[in-house]
Amino acid sequence: MFKKRVMAGMCAAIMAVTPVVANAAVVKAEASSQEAEKSREDLKIGVSWKTMQEERWVTELAEIEAVCKEQGIEMLYQCSENDSQKQVGQIENLISQDIDMLIVMAPEKGAMDNVLKEAHDAGVFVCYYEQVGGETYFDMSGGNDYYEVGQAITKTIADMDITGDICYLLGDSAGGSGVINFKDGMQDSMKDCDVNVVGEQFVTNWDPATGMGYVENWLSEYADTLSAVLCMNDGLAGGAVQALENEGLEGKVLVCGQDCDLAACQRIVAGTQVSTIRKGGADYARQFTETAIKYYLGEMTEDDFEMTDTNSLGEEKPFMSYPAIIVTKDNIDETVIDAGVYTHEDVYGE
Repeated sequence: MFKKRVMAGMCAAIMAVTPVVANAAVVKAEASSQEAEKSREDLKIGVSWKTMQEERWVTELAEIEAVCKEQGIEMLYQCSENDSQKQVGQIENLISQDIDMLIVMAPEKGAMDNVLKEAHDAGVFVCYYEQVGGETYFDMSGGNDYYEVGQAITKTIADMDITGDICYLLGDSAGGSGVINFKDGMQDSMKDCDVNVVGEQFVTNWDPATGMGYVENWLSEYADTLSAVLCMNDGLAGGAVQALENEGLEGKVLVCGQDCDLAACQRIVAGTQVSTIRKGGADYARQFTETAIKYYLGEMTEDDFEMTDTNSLGEEKPFMSYPAIIVTKDNIDETVIDAGVYTHEDVYGE
């Protein structure tokens, strides 16, 4: 749960890989307590990343690495490919490599709780890359409000006052409260529309091919009455559009998503996807990392953050709030191209 504070801020982290050293937590904690001053050139940041499946995560990891390189900070990273057990082991390895900060993005927040507490006890500053809402441990977090993003995902279609049958193609339920809050927001935006929900499905690992299969099943029964497939991210939207194209229904059945993937932007200008949400990207990754470093070094304080987020111990910790932006065919030049997310040639192919 969020609470408001005073200004604006963020957090950054660190990453690496090796076998766990006995009593590493004790050694790290003792060493940290003896440090009179912290400096950028001495920092080692570990990044524990959940996936490279979607373009967004590739872009943002690269930007975190770029910030560290610019500031002369050593950065190590690993990707678990949505395997929580694997990610726990990777974080343990990072702890053993004497990192100072850890930036974490996980498919299941709750599964990381014990190892993130272990990291904190070892003297590592734990930065969670999205809103937590009590599900795991962290010392600082950032991102968007999931419920508000959920509302934004379906808002453009809801504003069209559609009628008829609709389906919800949702993310992996293992994502916890974040996915549920996305869903609640999506459905809240649609509450005043005269529609009939004929399908609702969570998709393991947010897999586009699996999502495509669900849409194919819905089309076999509701092709003549289906007005929209409301997708929780752009990967699932891509699977939905492919299923619609196979039936000659692309652009006729409305599709939305989030993450502002390039393929989604291309579908928007082609008319096969109505909207996406720009809620992360290189700009967010840069702000988060720079803020985290400043906070860790004492160049920012808790009072420099407007909001807080709650960790698994019930502690209110600094939260760097980042706004979400709805992207449609009408504003894509301004919100995507002029903003430097993608070039005109990337989006329009010309």
